[in-house]
Amino acid sequence: MRMRKLFVVFLMILLSAAPAFSAGVQAAGELIKVEAEGFAPIKGGDKNGARDAAKRSAYRDALEKALGAYVSGITEMQNFEVVKDKVFSQTTGIVKKFDIVREKVGDDGILYITAICHVAQAALDGVLGPAVLDALGNPRVMVLLDERIGEKKSFLSTAESETMRVFEKAGYLLVDSTQASILKNIDLDAVRESADPEVFRQLARDFQADVLIYGKAYASSFANQVVSGVRIYGVRSTVQLKAVLANTAYQLGSDTVEEKTKGVSVEDGAIKGLQLAAMKASGSIVHKIAYTLISGSAGGIPGRTIKVKLSNMTFKDAKELKESLQDVQGVTAVYQRLFRSKRLELDVVCDMTSEEVASLLSDLGYDIEDLSSVTVEGVLNEKTGEKTS
Repeated sequence: MRMRKLFVVFLMILLSAAPAFSAGVQAAGELIKVEAEGFAPIKGGDKNGARDAAKRSAYRDALEKALGAYVSGITEMQNFEVVKDKVFSQTTGIVKKFDIVREKVGDDGILYITAICHVAQAALDGVLGPAVLDALGNPRVMVLLDERIGEKKSFLSTAESETMRVFEKAGYLLVDSTQASILKNIDLDAVRESADPEVFRQLARDFQADVLIYGKAYASSFANQVVSGVRIYGVRSTVQLKAVLANTAYQLGSDTVEEKTKGVSVEDGAIKGLQLAAMKASGSIVHKIAYTLISGSAGGIPGRTIKVKLSNMTFKDAKELKESLQDVQGVTAVYQRLFRSKRLELDVVCDMTSEEVASLLSDLGYDIEDLSSVTVEGVLNEKTGEKTS
């Protein structure tokens, strides 16, 4: 498998429950305590304005130190400034406490402050995780869980749906296994029941998923009693999740969560318990996956996914473009998401930036109208279209 070219050094990830924090940084439950420094020049005698600017500087220093403590070596990542800026843009939700302990004005007319800050790990994850995913190019995820209530197969697939919701909210691209199986006439229930990881991985590879999340979800009643004339059932629900790279089976993360709930029926209690357990289990590994992928220790995924959206396309134009892109060095795969009303949407998996993809499309006769780090939008030049039609 080709190694990712987005990053220049090996990134070691702190995923243990008791990470070794650097000097001046302490872990306190779900908070990271850091000593931050900030400074700003006093302009026109405005000391209050300088203090506000120094506080903003200290906020950034606090996050810099928290990032360094939480994810070692992240500053060596190529394009890290983009990731870091996205984190810094939400400092108020991440820095939970900010206490100035020292303040002085230097001979140079600059106001210096030192503050003790508490940075929330969960909030940091919530911003850093999506920013890292964006840098990775949004890996594609497939979720397959064998879900049962007692001896019967669960009809609603509660745990699988909840796991997909958590990963979608975190910013991952999801492969809809149900729709994919219909397209290829695959008995998805039989695949789930096989409990064979290799069968799961092959299915994920068939549908071009980079990451496979599989496991079991099961619930059963352990007690019941009549309360005010209504029988209440106690239900124990367990969700086991394992995330691996579809191509190599490298384990990216795993967790098992058990919940006890009550309901007016076994099914009622099971749905509540399975949803809660799936939310906790997937929530514990959703960012670990991104950090492990970015570390390089997993061997990387084939390439970042660039979403290409083009208009003024005929079916012939679409076919020729896909064939052209597939022949380009550095392009791993081209997936067609949509062709409707002369509009084509593609996922281009490659070792190129969106700017490089845009430049390639421009050379092929497309006018680029919009560009982001993971999306290229454009229109087929009318003169080019006339030649190919």
